[in-house]
Amino acid sequence: MARSASEQRRKILEAAVAAFAQHGRRGATTRMVGRRAGVNSALIYYYFENKDTLFAEAIGFVLGGLLERMGAARRPFVGARDRLDWLIEQLFGYYTAHPERMRLMAIALSLHPELFGKTLSGFLPGQTLVPIEVLAEGIGCGELRKTHPMTMWWSIMGLCLFSLLLNPALPHLHPRGLPLPPMDLPSRRAQILELLLNGLVRPAKGDPKNES
Repeated sequence: MARSASEQRRKILEAAVAAFAQHGRRGATTRMVGRRAGVNSALIYYYFENKDTLFAEAIGFVLGGLLERMGAARRPFVGARDRLDWLIEQLFGYYTAHPERMRLMAIALSLHPELFGKTLSGFLPGQTLVPIEVLAEGIGCGELRKTHPMTMWWSIMGLCLFSLLLNPALPHLHPRGLPLPPMDLPSRRAQILELLLNGLVRPAKGDPKNES
């Protein structure tokens, strides 16, 4: 019975992510979510107090899915390049596999920042924050600059998500007189990695830019 309830709740959340990503927080209705999930609205209200609660839970569901993916894929790293490349791959892999989840994140961050912040504050306690741990490990062993790992993670997420959100527009981008770099996803992943390596990696000993 508990397993069935858990599966129903997950199905509703997946449907909510798709509905909110397509219609926004205000445009989506519980009726839309119910149709997508194959349940009636009464069952939605059994699990979620109201539409705002469902929206917040959908955000948590997306974030939880990313952390779950990263936790399952975590491995030892060989240097800063390998560490940063893995983090980029996790973001690109997750959000290209689930574009509706990426769109929901964009809607939440741009249109509902206060709700997103409150949801994040309630979601984080008790979670294993894999990307923060991976970055903190890199800072601790001297691979990465001494910066707060959360700041690093926001920067990495910002670069990756903006690149993915821009993806549908790129085929139509033809700036006059300006040659474009390769725009396929692997090339953009590599470009982001090089930017991060230049900004986040701690210079080797003997380099005049090295921190004291």
